[in-house]
Amino acid sequence: MAAKRSLARVAGLDVDLLSRLESNNFRTCEDVLTRHPFDLVELLDVNLPVAEKIVTCVARACCPKPVTAKQLLDSRTDDPHGDDDGSSGGGGGSSASSTRKTPAFVRAHLAPLDDALGGGVPTGSISELVGPAGAGKTQMCLTLACACAAPKRCGGLESGVVFIDTEQRFSSQRLAEIARAKFPETLSPAHAPDAASAERELESLTSRILVLTPSTLSEMLQRLNGLEEALIDRGVRLLIVDSVAALARAQFGRGQLTQRQELLGQIASALKQLAERLGMAAFVTNQVTTRVGARVRHAHDTAVRGGGGDTAGGGGDDADSPGSVTAALGTKWAHCVNTRLVLEGAEGAVDGGEGREEGGEGGVARGGGGGGDTAGDDGGARFVARVIKVVKSPRCPLVGFECEVYAGGLRVHGDRKVRVDPSGADAQGGIRGIYQGAVL
Repeated sequence: MAAKRSLARVAGLDVDLLSRLESNNFRTCEDVLTRHPFDLVELLDVNLPVAEKIVTCVARACCPKPVTAKQLLDSRTDDPHGDDDGSSGGGGGSSASSTRKTPAFVRAHLAPLDDALGGGVPTGSISELVGPAGAGKTQMCLTLACACAAPKRCGGLESGVVFIDTEQRFSSQRLAEIARAKFPETLSPAHAPDAASAERELESLTSRILVLTPSTLSEMLQRLNGLEEALIDRGVRLLIVDSVAALARAQFGRGQLTQRQELLGQIASALKQLAERLGMAAFVTNQVTTRVGARVRHAHDTAVRGGGGDTAGGGGDDADSPGSVTAALGTKWAHCVNTRLVLEGAEGAVDGGEGREEGGEGGVARGGGGGGDTAGDDGGARFVARVIKVVKSPRCPLVGFECEVYAGGLRVHGDRKVRVDPSGADAQGGIRGIYQGAVL
């Protein structure tokens, strides 16, 4: 991805050389590095030392510099705003050797989940949210976007957000509703001391969120390769892709798996390089699929069999189960993801009490009136209970919480923990967890 960097951002090239390069259709670093210095001598009308200087400057701009563990440690800070005043957001193209520290996390303003992840959604890597249609993935994305773009005085980062909407489900009205409900003292005209000021703050928040709508994976990759300057200019700390699976499934058929996986690998590489170079978080959503022949039972399988959530022996494992619900896009994509969250729901009433690790009395997690659909979420089943789980993370153990969709987006109940099945952390395993004694 670094090879796609504009030559205008390469240090050491003066205006005259940039003009000559541009007039000969040299736009990116890749254009220069794929030509021999003798070609540059002929095309640019320069001598050989100058041509070699151009190649050297471009190569230095593209090649990653080796860093020590201490430099990596010193380049991150737990301060959500970093060392600067926040005016530049995650920009500047800082590297691990830069003296300016970048935040290690982007807070989601979901305290139990932030604490479980060690501070929030980690920067410099890819975090993924997996779930079925209607579980609340888009609601989580909108909640994150609001938390990142919100003013500093109400706990936000006041930073830019890029929202790549592949399913045409982004709702600006829902975004404004979440912002008003999540930060009423600052953004809600009905609760803020100054209604006019609240409207201006809300307008500023929404203007910090840039929405892109690519129609194919190839277009998404092209957008990502040309996005670095916009990310720096807008001070972006969070890049959301909702969802990466939608375009992959629409563009490629069953006989094109190799091409699809190759393109997904390039997209993952572009996301990681942008996240690491600019000190921002990359957050993507993924759909689910059924893996045939697995020794796992999922809630949907149980419901079809009329089990109502109770498995044989009450343990939840079923050796005769024909398949399991797992994250889409395969093992290669799973290994590109650094942190994986799973958002699941139960479609029927769930008995309370014994399956909860904490939380005391029984009862189901509130589902926001039966689902996120009324709040602009993905279509699909209406869930009466939801669970968000951490099934893969280099920083924290497996953990899960009950959650709900409400006017302010997604809310996580820290006093309602759930057990997470170890198979959920396996790239080849299901994404199930154990909720109140039943298998999800």
